[in-house]
Amino acid sequence: MISIFTRGLIRGAVTLAVAATAVTGVASTAQAAGPGGKLSLSALSFAQSTVNSTAGAVADALTWTVKDSSQDAVQVSGHVTIRMYDDAAGAFVGHDFVIPFSYGNTCCSSDIGAYVDGTPQESTYAYTFVVPQWASSSSVTWKVTKVTLEDNLGNTATVGAAKLQTFGSTIATTAAVDSGAPTISGLALYQNSSPLRPYVYVNGTSAQVTYTFYIQDWQTGFWKGTLKLAGPGGQSVTTPFQYTKSEMSTAVTCGGGFSGGNVYDLYCGVTVTLPTGSAAGNWRVAQIVVIDNAGRQATFKNPAAQSVTATSNATLTASGFALSPNPVNNWRGDVMGSLTLSAAGATKGVSAVYVNFSDNSCTQWGATTVNADGTISVPVRVFSSSQGCTVTGIAVVDGAANVALYGTLYNAPDPGLAFQRVPNTTPPVATSATLSQTSIPLSELSGTSVQLVVHAEILTAPINSYAYYIYNAAGEVVSQAFGGTGQAADGTVTMYLYLPWWNGMGPGEYQVGFQLSDSSYLSTFYDVLGDPRSQPLPGGPLTFTIVDDSA
Repeated sequence: MISIFTRGLIRGAVTLAVAATAVTGVASTAQAAGPGGKLSLSALSFAQSTVNSTAGAVADALTWTVKDSSQDAVQVSGHVTIRMYDDAAGAFVGHDFVIPFSYGNTCCSSDIGAYVDGTPQESTYAYTFVVPQWASSSSVTWKVTKVTLEDNLGNTATVGAAKLQTFGSTIATTAAVDSGAPTISGLALYQNSSPLRPYVYVNGTSAQVTYTFYIQDWQTGFWKGTLKLAGPGGQSVTTPFQYTKSEMSTAVTCGGGFSGGNVYDLYCGVTVTLPTGSAAGNWRVAQIVVIDNAGRQATFKNPAAQSVTATSNATLTASGFALSPNPVNNWRGDVMGSLTLSAAGATKGVSAVYVNFSDNSCTQWGATTVNADGTISVPVRVFSSSQGCTVTGIAVVDGAANVALYGTLYNAPDPGLAFQRVPNTTPPVATSATLSQTSIPLSELSGTSVQLVVHAEILTAPINSYAYYIYNAAGEVVSQAFGGTGQAADGTVTMYLYLPWWNGMGPGEYQVGFQLSDSSYLSTFYDVLGDPRSQPLPGGPLTFTIVDDSA
């Protein structure tokens, strides 16, 4: 988004225009072609050259034919642009209607020109243009202002006003006159951070501020507008915005990519850039101008909205940033830590410190405190799920509403702070294991559940998953399972062995091997046959016997 920036000085009337963008009408364009002049428009016409829309919108069929003299072309596409011309004012008014089309495409949106018939060398298309009921005056003309063409070989052509005048490219319309200007509602400062941080950093850099609002115009709909922010010393920034419609869908946007609603009731977001050199202090919405597609304008001066504080960190500063504890051992639970800093230049003391992190695994938690040595501590909760988090923004606010900003969130000096998790390099360690039963009568096998209890050391990362394997006398796996688990306070991990009595598990001796894995993805294997990573279980292997008691 391009803005107009003005700087007013107390002595003398000085205005500096940094950049400006004007929204203009569609200019006439002569027929032009790309390589070889292969493409041309051979026909174009509306079914009705005159309509009366005073009682309601009127559908009018537009057809056109495209020729491509290249016999190698297999695809042709382009756009048809239609706009309203106010006969009394002698000027175009309102936004363009841009209709895309392509060879062979008959699907699916009513906003796309449909292929009718023909070959890539000569193809015909159709579009139903709905002439709106409302217009800027009672006598307007809807005109095809431009047609662009291209094929798969790179040939292009643009058909402008001079050529289009030789076709039936206009609809003379008697229309109902738009009687009202647009209105706005719900004006609010927009930021990605939560809670809202109405601060920007402007020391040698530009900054962006976004406001969102709704625009309503129930007759011709919204066309374009401007939003003006006013700052200290007479400085101001004016940013244009307008209605934009997607070529291939019904989606509409307004301002910097914000979408929602339609041309009559539209959600809009305008991003204003405060250029390098903008003054520190309070910036507010001074004016919003909105214009509908009939050219009716409404101006809203000093609308109610939260202002933004710009800072260069010249009055209030912070330093001595530190995180504690760091690294943090949060493997087994959340950890309370803190961010500590020193502030200088505060008026009426520091009233608040706001901290943002790279993700939700860390968060500011509780009230800020002033320590005995004058430093300030902000409590931070590091959740057990966090593998580390970076401080992206720090806002220090004093009692006079002065602000100091730090971090990438504000495009301000970055203190380079990040909580690191204590590394875990030791995999689970089992000290022993037991089975709840070591002898099972065959007749009771179907109703028996054997409990495996592993005694493991309590290390840095908790054990959170397991796998077990039951082997017969031949070393074959007859049962196995894996899943999530937890490590009890005494270090034990409990598994329940599944005995498939119905699948040939008969009398004899069986051995159990298992795997333990922790939340850092380290694993240890005990008595897992054929696995070179496996080690013997302390205390000897786990075995049980199924006894044949059928005699």
